Amino acid sequence: MKKAIIVGLGLVLAVPVFLWLRSGDGPQSAGQFETVNLSRGDIVQMVSAVGSVRALNTVEVGSQLSGQIAELAVDFNAEVRQGDLLARIDPQTFERRVQEAEANLAVARANVEIQGANIDKARVLAANAERELRRQQSLVDRGSVSEAALELAQATATNALADVDIARAQLRNAEATVLQREAALEAARIDLDRASIRSPINGVVINRAVDLGQTVAASLQAPVLFSIAQDLSSIQIEASVDEADIGSVSEGAEVRFRVDAFPDQEFNGTVSQVRLAPNEAQNVVTYTVVISADNPNRRLLPGMTASIDIVVGRRSNVLRVDNTAARLRPAEDLVIAAEGESGGGGQGGRRNPGEEMAEALAELGVEPDVIERIQTDLREGFAGLRGLFMSGADRDTIQQRIAGMSQEVLRRHLDAEQLAAYTVLQRAMQNTRAGQLYTLAGDGRLQAQRVRFGISDDRHTEVITDSLAEGDAVVSRIRRVARD
Repeated sequence: MKKAIIVGLGLVLAVPVFLWLRSGDGPQSAGQFETVNLSRGDIVQMVSAVGSVRALNTVEVGSQLSGQIAELAVDFNAEVRQGDLLARIDPQTFERRVQEAEANLAVARANVEIQGANIDKARVLAANAERELRRQQSLVDRGSVSEAALELAQATATNALADVDIARAQLRNAEATVLQREAALEAARIDLDRASIRSPINGVVINRAVDLGQTVAASLQAPVLFSIAQDLSSIQIEASVDEADIGSVSEGAEVRFRVDAFPDQEFNGTVSQVRLAPNEAQNVVTYTVVISADNPNRRLLPGMTASIDIVVGRRSNVLRVDNTAARLRPAEDLVIAAEGESGGGGQGGRRNPGEEMAEALAELGVEPDVIERIQTDLREGFAGLRGLFMSGADRDTIQQRIAGMSQEVLRRHLDAEQLAAYTVLQRAMQNTRAGQLYTLAGDGRLQAQRVRFGISDDRHTEVITDSLAEGDAVVSRIRRVARD
């Protein structure tokens, strides 16, 4: 009986203690928090993508002529130089056309000679008619012949001169015909030359779509006979990068990639082009990034799928913290606010841009009253832009107006040296973001430490701060959060 009473009293006392501990009224154990130490090292930030290996230039060689393939000079994987023979269409038809054009040209040139002789003949007749006209004029002056004879001589002389003009025109026509026949001959020779299909570039034949004896029919579109990839000692990869990451990718960025054919080997390349045209599929927008890479052993073949990492940021020997600590978001009642904050700051230390600007200006040694006047003018400037916000103007226009207004305010209150220093600091801050890390306080709560986060990789995040140093412990995980 006494034993049962003791057990009962124990249960009665245990229930409130258990509820008290769950409610958070009991003391917090340091074991609830896991910590990591800040360290120094390198951080490489990357953007991952997938792309396809391609030759720098792939040319599809076709035929402008129709006919039967009489000769095939290359096969798959054949290395060719510019001008090398690939195939030949039966040339007999084109050879006959050349012969016909040569004969027509010979006839036209002979006609030129005939017309030249006609001009000489017309000139002789015109000279004879002129002499006859002068003789008839003399006879009329002496009264030996009538006026009718003189008029006839004048008409004959005029006709003779006209015949000279006609002969000259016929000569020009014959000369033009020669030019026409020469052009026809040149066209026939070009067709004969095109019967021999040659490589336009140095490269490798990666596809042959024609066989010996096959008839090629060229109509509105030239049929593709060969595909030639330019020298495969260099290749390019066309990678699809998500719109969320494309802003950090720039030309010249370092690239690392792997292909399934050589899973243990890493290849290097460089971003050579970021194409502006978007690719949209199923409401997902991507952009094409062209990557150039060497392929000295020609191990990378066109069409291979590459898993790509584009280096978009690199920091050496910087203060860094484990990503779990950078992402920590404790409950506000567990956090002692960072200096200057009114709340717990448990949501990552978000502050308005005005506070960050004031901090930056204070770092540059700007007087507090000047900072206050700048903030007052900025508030008035934003109030003046309220109508622009309400008008539904596009985002770029609003940003340009805000930037212009802000620069004007700063120019009014800062000297040239301060303005230049603030511009440099602002550019540096654009590549970082405000945040907080949390250290253990003596009362079982967390102390918020204002920092700025830089680039991140898959393990660490860069930390920019004056309040923490290498080796300091910060909280990375909370196993149990108690309540008031």
